[in-house]
Amino acid sequence: MIITYKLDLMKYTILISSVLLLFCSAIFGQNTLPSKTTGYVNFNVGASEIIPQKEYERQGVTLFGCNTIVSNEGLEYWSEAPNGLEWNTRDQVFANLPYGYQIDEKTNAPYYVSKYYIASPPVFHRDKDGQTTANTLYDIGIVTPHEFVFEGEKPVQHVYLDYDILKPVKIKYIPVVFDASFDLWKVDVVPFTVESKDFPWLDKNLYSDARNASGIGSLNRKIPPLTRLFLPYYEDESATNQDKHFLDFEVTILNDILFHHEIYFKIDGEKRYSINLKEFYNKHKNDKKMEITLYCDYRDELPCGCKDPESEGLNKKDDK
Repeated sequence: MIITYKLDLMKYTILISSVLLLFCSAIFGQNTLPSKTTGYVNFNVGASEIIPQKEYERQGVTLFGCNTIVSNEGLEYWSEAPNGLEWNTRDQVFANLPYGYQIDEKTNAPYYVSKYYIASPPVFHRDKDGQTTANTLYDIGIVTPHEFVFEGEKPVQHVYLDYDILKPVKIKYIPVVFDASFDLWKVDVVPFTVESKDFPWLDKNLYSDARNASGIGSLNRKIPPLTRLFLPYYEDESATNQDKHFLDFEVTILNDILFHHEIYFKIDGEKRYSINLKEFYNKHKNDKKMEITLYCDYRDELPCGCKDPESEGLNKKDDK
């Protein structure tokens, strides 16, 4: 009886939340016109420390905004679609990127797009079956900037991809389990940011023992290879036992651009928006099954990355 009552109460709460969302959306949607203004992103790509294989010689890129995903697969954004970016090539321009107020097709709710995060995958070699091995080296590039905010009437953002800065590393994959709440709210993609305070740079006689890196990644519960987080490491080549040096790797969910949803980890019963993969791995490396669980909740209020910076007082210029 108690279990049945709790389940019915949960269903009733979800129903009320959905009705309120649709009711509010109908009101605000009628008073908000979608923006006709769009923006540009100009990609400038350098060289890669690992020379890409011929069948993977183009580099993919994805932009994440509020309720918005743009990639090199979209013909409406790039005339070269679905090909990836060319190496050692400047001025590869994506056009028609959403900017300003938009209307969600499912709920008729308005939201604002100006903030974007940019992800580009590592470069690595695959075998004849398209698979990697335990000794596969990964060239994790640096995207500069990896986040930006459109401003102005017809904005352009220049972005630089450099894959000959960081030391190539190996990777330990950690499986991610998506809670049933993802089915309930029909959420598939989870963007995140990563920060590493000790990621080694290549020695090019410019710096002495330079270490640090940050970037953007994403999970996708519909694509098996993207249902894992990865922890980079390198091996001491001078040592006989080839000790693995795992890097400090902090992963944080980008909840600031998630449309009416909040995603979080649950580690040892504690709700967290960030997780240190090195600490998690060291604590659970002897477990029979090491995995990380993600949860998804509905939220009424839009996050800051889905609001007009001007109207919300989020514009840095207004702080002066």
